[in-house]
Amino acid sequence: MAVEQWWTQADPVTRIRALRLEAADLLPEDMQVDLAMAGVTVSAIGCGWDQQPEGYWVPQVLWDFLRARDHDD
Repeated sequence: MAVEQWWTQADPVTRIRALRLEAADLLPEDMQVDLAMAGVTVSAIGCGWDQQPEGYWVPQVLWDFLRARDHDD
């Protein structure tokens, strides 16, 4: 699974940041890039006046992975 690959390659600070994500949070850009490079589909939230994404939703597969990790501990 691409999220597991991303998780194993993520540094401890990034893992802590991921575990602290809340439902109303947007995905930090550095995590978006790393997840996309690992093969996870990340959806942009619209485009601003400069045609750049206004942010990124946290992918459902990441929520599912984090929830499963939480139950495994």
